[in-house]
Order: sequence, then C-alpha cells, then structure tokens
Amino acid sequence: MKGKQLAIVLVLLVLVGGIALFLRNRNTASWSDTATTASGRVLDFPLNDVSQVTIKEAGTELNLAKKDEIWTVKERADYPADFAKVSALLRKLWELKPVQDVKVGPSQLARLQLTEPAPGSTSGTLLDLKGAGDKRLAALLLGKKNFRNPDQPAGDDGGFAVGRYVMGQDGSNRVFLVSDTFEEIQMKPEQWLSRDFIKIDNARSMAVSGTTPAMKWTIVRDAAASPWKLSDAKPGEELDNAKVSSAASHLAATSFTDVLPPDAPVAETGLDKPSIVRINTFDNFVYELQIGKLTGENYPLLVSVKAELPKERTPAPDEKSEDKARLDQEFQTKQKLLTDKLATEQKLQARPYLIAKSTIDQVLKDRASLMAEQKPVPSPTAAASPTTPKSSPQTKPPIVAPRAMPSPAKPSPSPANSPK
Repeated sequence: MKGKQLAIVLVLLVLVGGIALFLRNRNTASWSDTATTASGRVLDFPLNDVSQVTIKEAGTELNLAKKDEIWTVKERADYPADFAKVSALLRKLWELKPVQDVKVGPSQLARLQLTEPAPGSTSGTLLDLKGAGDKRLAALLLGKKNFRNPDQPAGDDGGFAVGRYVMGQDGSNRVFLVSDTFEEIQMKPEQWLSRDFIKIDNARSMAVSGTTPAMKWTIVRDAAASPWKLSDAKPGEELDNAKVSSAASHLAATSFTDVLPPDAPVAETGLDKPSIVRINTFDNFVYELQIGKLTGENYPLLVSVKAELPKERTPAPDEKSEDKARLDQEFQTKQKLLTDKLATEQKLQARPYLIAKSTIDQVLKDRASLMAEQKPVPSPTAAASPTTPKSSPQTKPPIVAPRAMPSPAKPSPSPANSPK
C-alpha cells in the first residue's frame, strides 16, 4: 500500500513539474517576444537621407524640404525653416521605441484614429519621410493620445496625455503605444520658420519719416551712455529720455510673426508709400526699415542693411606697447562677429515680413509724444488763502440784545423816620 502511494506521489510530482516547465517556457517565449519588440525602433530609415517631410491632417498639408542643404518651408515660398526644430523631429522619429505592442484588428483602427487623413473624419496625422527622387523612406500615422485618468478633468491630478497610438505605414498594420505625444506637430507654416532676424544694437541716431508731418523727427546721441537729443529741437521742446530710449531699444530684440511672398503686391501691403525708419549704430551699421500699412495686428516691413567696417584698428596716442597685441586681438574678434552679423542680416533683405503692431507702434510715434510733460504754472490769482478767514463784506454781524440792568436797591427806613 505504501509502495502504491509512493508511486502515485511520484507521478503527481512529475505532472506538476511538467506543467510548471510548460508554463515557464511559454512565459519566457512571451517575454522574449515583448522584449524584442520593445527594444527595437518603430521606424527603420536612414536618418541622413531624409530630404523632405510631409505632414498631413484632414484637409491640410505642410511640406518641409531640404534645398541646397538648407531646410525650407514650401508653404512660405521656400523660406528657411528652423533647423533645430526639423532635426529634432527627425531624430525623435528615428529613435522612437514602443512601450506596448497593441493587438487590434482593422475594424478598431478608426477608434484609435489610425486611419489615413481624410476630410470630415477623425483620422490621424501622417508623417511621410522622403529622400532623393521623392522616394518614401518611412511613414508613420499618429493616432489618438493615451490619457492617464481619462475619466477625470484635466489638471494636476486629473486626466493628461502620457502617450500616443502610432502605426507604421509599411503594410504590417502593427499598432504601438509610445510615450511621446508629439505636441510639436503643428500645421501652421509660420511655426516652422527660422526666427533669425535683425538685432539693432548701439543705436547712434534714429530718423523717422512717417506718413504725416507730425511723424517726422530725428534723435542723436554722442555715446551709448549719453542722453538722446533732438537734432532740430524747437524752442520749448524737451525730450523725455525714458520715452525715447524705449523707442530706440525696442528694435534690439525685434522678431516677426510671419513672412510674405517676395512678390506680394506693394499696393496691398502699403510698401509703395511706406514710412521710413533709418538707424545708424556705433558699430557703423546702417538699417533702413520700410513699413507698410497696418493689416490686422501686423505691419508689413522690408529691411535693408549695410555697414562700413574698418579693416584695421587705429591705436590710441598714449597706447602702451604691451597692450597692442591684446587690443589688436580684441579688435579682430569683434570685427569677425560684426562681419558675420552683416552677412546674416543681409540675407533677410529680399522678403517682406509681418511685424507685430505692438513693436512698430513703439517706433512710429508723433513728435509730440516724445516730449516731457510740461508742469502747469500756477496763475497769480491761485495764491494760497490766509489761515484766518475774513468775513464777507456782505455779511452783517449778528444783533445782540442788551441785557437788563438790575434795579437800584431802596434804602431801609431809619429809626428816626419810622412812624410812631
């Protein structure tokens, strides 16, 4: 009896061990498959061969293309694109790895917004990467975002996007969940433009010639730390240096909101009869800004830049010989920076830009708005009143009734006169 029980126990142990081994092998195979998927990339393409990126959404399209080794925005007449932004997107796509392999059938793709962009539908966003000869290198469909706590309103503890469903366009229809939401994907062409623009530093003079006589003035200063002066000041005119400094320094960090086509009609932009702002700097740069008519919240603007940069430094009369090498080196370094600045800014001359109204309004000012406020002069009749008020001549003093005088006391009768 004991031998039979021992045999049964041994058989059970073998069966349990076999089942455990089977489950272990199955789990190991499943884990290995998942690990292989997670360690690979979603897309496989030669990063340096990409020369065109097309982004499509329902009813709209954006094209970024490399021309002469410079990324450009096709929808803005091939204006230079923001290289850092384009290259960051391409590297993100090249390095993109899944966090989960999502098992869905074709009928469920629409629920995840993983269908080709089409008007009037909640479809996905297609990123199409092409190389030479318009050959497709890779493509990715961005679908619905994945939210944490999706049943709660957005907030610190509520629902927020933590990833996105994607599907490669290689025919496999494999759907992945990735940890990136691709918030930088925007369909507005102006969001992809290079933001390099003129920087007008160390202004020495500024001449404004607007469309009205009141908008004509010129200010100058002797040094960067000196106060501004009107070049043709009239009697009684006194500049408010705070107002003038604001107008002059506002162009040191100018940016633009968008660009117009090179052949934009000047009659429509007002650049056929522009206001002119001319600025000379202490670094011998000369800027001329042509400003058109206000359209919405922006002014069209054309810029021209030139400079006469000295080739050699003029030593000071009392300069010491031991300082010459250092000063010469500092001069050459500065001239190199100025030469590069001139070359960069002269590339901006061919296009009209749109500049925010708030920026241009700081420069196109009436002459009177630059003056210090005149303090009112007190009139002679506005003298301070005396501390003791005087009675009005028309006011009569109050009538006081006389008090009644007491009656004299009667004399008491003497004993001699008393009646007997």
